[in-house]
Amino acid sequence: MQDYRVILITDDAGFARSLKTLWRTELALPSFQAMTTDDLNEIGEGLLDVVIVGPVRNKRLASVLKLVDSDERPVIYIVQDSNEVKTLKAERPRVLAISQHEGWIDATLLLVVECLKRLDVTSRLRQAEQAAHASSRGAALGRYMAASRHDLNNSLTSVLGNAELLLLDSGQLPESAKDQLRTIHEMALHMHQIMQRFSSTEMRALEKMSQDETESASQVPLPAL
Repeated sequence: MQDYRVILITDDAGFARSLKTLWRTELALPSFQAMTTDDLNEIGEGLLDVVIVGPVRNKRLASVLKLVDSDERPVIYIVQDSNEVKTLKAERPRVLAISQHEGWIDATLLLVVECLKRLDVTSRLRQAEQAAHASSRGAALGRYMAASRHDLNNSLTSVLGNAELLLLDSGQLPESAKDQLRTIHEMALHMHQIMQRFSSTEMRALEKMSQDETESASQVPLPAL
């Protein structure tokens, strides 16, 4: 799992210490940064992957959630009053709420682990989609080249043949013209060899390997939250 940035926002120092104490025992979790609502000007520095919101000062919760709530990241809010959950879900349906009951720290750590797993899988799926897109473009080019291969080979054969005839009867040509003819002949021969590879067994094996890797990555299921 890659290095993710987790932020805890709370004005309750005891809350932060309690979470940090148990957090350190969980090997699957990255370190997190704790800040108060007075430090929110720093929130925009860098990418935030997961945000945990604990008890904050009176009337600051709405502005905190407005700042961090985004489609781009999970936000976990530790609710002190279970009656807040219904209101919170109506106003902020993407925010994940956990009531501050006995065992809330364990529940929070478990939820963070699952959030990070989901982010990790989402990142891998995005990479697989990009690879699939690049692969489809390459496949389209390959089909075009395969369809045009006969005409291209005929054209290259004509260039090679004429270059060879001119080289055989190049006694009256200046040396600079002979060098140019040799270059034309060598490049046409090189292009012919490239065209041969488009239909080779090696190329087909590489295409199948790329397709298998893309399909394998794209079939990874997202963990449910």
